[in-house]
Amino acid sequence: MVASVLALIACAPAFAGAATFGANLGNAPNATLTCSQGVPPLFITGVGSQSCLWFSISPTPYAPATGTVTAVHVRVGAVTGPMQVVVMRSLYQNKAGDPGHPYFACCFVERYGPAFTPQLNTVTTVATSLPVTEEPTPGPEDFTTNAAGDFIALSVLAPNVPIPIFVDNANADSGFYPAPTEANFPAPSPNPLFPSTNLVGEGTGQVLLSADFEAGGGGGGGTAPAAGGAAPGPSPVPAPPALPSIAFPKLTIPVKNGTATLPLQCLVVNCAGVLNLQNVQPPGGAGVASKKKAKKPKLVSYGAASFALKAGTTGKVKVKLNAAGRKLVKAHKQIKVWASVRFTAGGGRAKSTRVTLKR
Repeated sequence: MVASVLALIACAPAFAGAATFGANLGNAPNATLTCSQGVPPLFITGVGSQSCLWFSISPTPYAPATGTVTAVHVRVGAVTGPMQVVVMRSLYQNKAGDPGHPYFACCFVERYGPAFTPQLNTVTTVATSLPVTEEPTPGPEDFTTNAAGDFIALSVLAPNVPIPIFVDNANADSGFYPAPTEANFPAPSPNPLFPSTNLVGEGTGQVLLSADFEAGGGGGGGTAPAAGGAAPGPSPVPAPPALPSIAFPKLTIPVKNGTATLPLQCLVVNCAGVLNLQNVQPPGGAGVASKKKAKKPKLVSYGAASFALKAGTTGKVKVKLNAAGRKLVKAHKQIKVWASVRFTAGGGRAKSTRVTLKR
């Protein structure tokens, strides 16, 4: 995620006038994950929480220049609850002797916007007065300046309200559990807040948050005053359904009494399918293919099991090895095989990866 965000803080161009930046709210939310579920991998917290804060890197959440965020727009689906926009800051500094690999510090809570509850199935607009700073990238010979860049993030302040995300499988997202508040993390913060989880690629999407911006405005610091009212935005556009996606959190799999137990993480929406252990990667399975160009042998299955997991959970899938699988494990203390997942519902893309069976 750090490398991804770095690309967003290139030299700030000269800018004048008003603009809107952030997510494309022509898309509708299609994820069902909530703060209480959490999203693996969770680096700091082991489970979900009563609230959470999220931002995505594309379209950029960074303001186009120094100025004022005059309004924010959030799009939610059929379930709503209290939310809050938070202005966060990253710092960029060139590294002497290592051009192209600067120091990068993130994420500092700069100020809190008003809390509000979006209207169902539409875009809600909330008036704000949030100053933001976008400093130009230091010159290549400047190794002392810390350039500040402010961006917007969205807190969901209830445990069972879906995080408004349009899944595009082509983004990078960061989540913080629980969400910072004025009570537990005053702003502006001298210390960074570290993400609980970072996601890249499959299963990611746009946090459906955008903002209106005016260059060079005043606005004052600290927390913005509560909005007088929330105005509905444009009519909702139907969203394509989110697809199920899984991840393999462990690649060394114990085998006991002829059964291999594989943890599976279910992302985005509920997952149901079949997990197969086999000798070759199946055609069309998303994964890291072998670099060898030798002709693949005939597919041999070592055992299979069906599974059904809820979004945001990790489950253990027990695969009872067949005769070929038991023979293979008996002959090797540990052996690499392919773990292949095919979804039986939801239209998710097949996925496979190499795992090591160990007795």
